[in-house]
Amino acid sequence: MSDIKPAVDPAFQPPKDWLAVQQVEQIKANKEGLEEIVKKNPRGLLMACLSAYVRKMALLLASRPIAGRKSAIADELELELSAFKNVLVDLTKKDVSRDPDYAQHLSQVWHQLLESANLVECLERKKTDVLFQLKTLIETFNHYPVKQEHSLGYYMTEFAGKEWLPFPFMEQLHLLYEDYVSHKKESQLFHWISSIDLILSNLMKK
Repeated sequence: MSDIKPAVDPAFQPPKDWLAVQQVEQIKANKEGLEEIVKKNPRGLLMACLSAYVRKMALLLASRPIAGRKSAIADELELELSAFKNVLVDLTKKDVSRDPDYAQHLSQVWHQLLESANLVECLERKKTDVLFQLKTLIETFNHYPVKQEHSLGYYMTEFAGKEWLPFPFMEQLHLLYEDYVSHKKESQLFHWISSIDLILSNLMKK
């Protein structure tokens, strides 16, 4: 849509090491992760991806049958994107910037989305439009807002499982709500929600 403002600097392109960036963020939050695995074993990154895939598939197979037309992991990605979109939509309806339960839920669905995105990155043998759109979407959260010490993506990653709610995190959520109230279709939240709708539409075509 021509009236939607860009999420970040128009010159931004998702970096080639996007997956590594996301893994480093998760390592910071979990205090352990792929970095140590890779140090001990050069093939550790691949094995970590495969291990995560096995865990994800086990959960999927235990909870519901595999969709006939789409792979189970793509189906799960669709569900997690929808869940993330719904949490963003909640912020358009009410200022929940100081609600720790909302922030916790936002962080949880963000982590679930990153996990599936990482698996898609590991398993895809070629670049696809959906993967590029997904990478770009995630990177916009890691670059919003501009010229601040930490991004919204950083706080969503760091806050998962924590009992504290940083003031900058609250302020960023509040500004997103105020931006939507004032600008609606030109707001950052509207742009993100529209981007997710586009990715979901492309996923459903597969």
